[in-house]
Amino acid sequence: MTAVAGRRHTTLIAHVQTWRPYTLWYVGLLGLAGAGLGGGDRDWWRLLAAWATPTIGWIGGHYLGDYFDRRLDAISKAHRPIPSGRLRPQAALGCGVACFVGVGALAIAGGIGTGLVAVLAAAGIIAYSRGLKARGLSGNLARGALGTLAMLYGALVVAPVGWWPLVAFAVAFWAHDTASNLVGTIRDVAGDRAGGYRTVPVRHGDRVAAGIALLFYLAAVAAAAVGGLVRPADSTLTGGQGGYLLLLGLTAAVGFAAFATLLPRRDHLPVRTALRAHELLVLERIGFAGAAIGLGFGLLPAVVLVVPALTVSWWTQARMRAGYELGPPEGTPAAAGPSPAAPPAGPATSDPS
Repeated sequence: MTAVAGRRHTTLIAHVQTWRPYTLWYVGLLGLAGAGLGGGDRDWWRLLAAWATPTIGWIGGHYLGDYFDRRLDAISKAHRPIPSGRLRPQAALGCGVACFVGVGALAIAGGIGTGLVAVLAAAGIIAYSRGLKARGLSGNLARGALGTLAMLYGALVVAPVGWWPLVAFAVAFWAHDTASNLVGTIRDVAGDRAGGYRTVPVRHGDRVAAGIALLFYLAAVAAAAVGGLVRPADSTLTGGQGGYLLLLGLTAAVGFAAFATLLPRRDHLPVRTALRAHELLVLERIGFAGAAIGLGFGLLPAVVLVVPALTVSWWTQARMRAGYELGPPEGTPAAAGPSPAAPPAGPATSDPS
């Protein structure tokens, strides 16, 4: 491999790492869940937009998040693409802006409602990355709201026939993603404290953070169960409410298993324990969204979508996640790249997944 080809390969790997392929599929499933629960027009292009627009926005959010995170990552995660020099900050910023432009074009084409939701989501991503993440629970709630906005975007794309059935699911996804994000902060305590962040585990300890996250998760499961029970049943769909509640129960079992690894511990959790719990939640939330898809579209479409998403997420997470979060194992050389300039001093944020 020539030097030029080697640099291109290194840059490509840096971009793929920035995308976090193990988190990439969830938000598109949320858009499809909203489209199914909304019960409006289900033309193929509407469903494609319900999936693609949140997914593109998710990728753009990672680019911009890493751009804004570069100072903190230089302290605690210097192996990541930008601080390691494998991805230029300007390239990350440009890719993030390009993704947001694409989201804007698709959202405007969908109408005023989708355009407004896209603006709110973009504002939420920027506000989270620029400061809310460092301020504790408000940052977790802001991050959790992005999942709800993705679901609402999917509903608006198909022109929903009713809004009341969506309210419970909006609460469910908000609480669920707040819980997941809060668990994610537990693995970043050392870096967040060094960067001057006042996250929940930094201020109150890991055990308190895990307990609050569990309360949000319980609220998410309860709201999702209520949503499934109050939504009018469609006798033409396979599975129906019974299938939905079964999938929800199986998914919740995985979620509670993740929390079971956190709560029995003392106040300070090992980083790898917190990371493993979040890895379980990354897989669990695909099933959480898949259950809602099953309620709106039927059990078979849900299985067809969820199984590949779970497989790809599990495989990429097993291969990439620990190295991305914790760095390469001892004795393993870091990926080559130009030496980055020292980042300017100042606050930054950490991984929003």
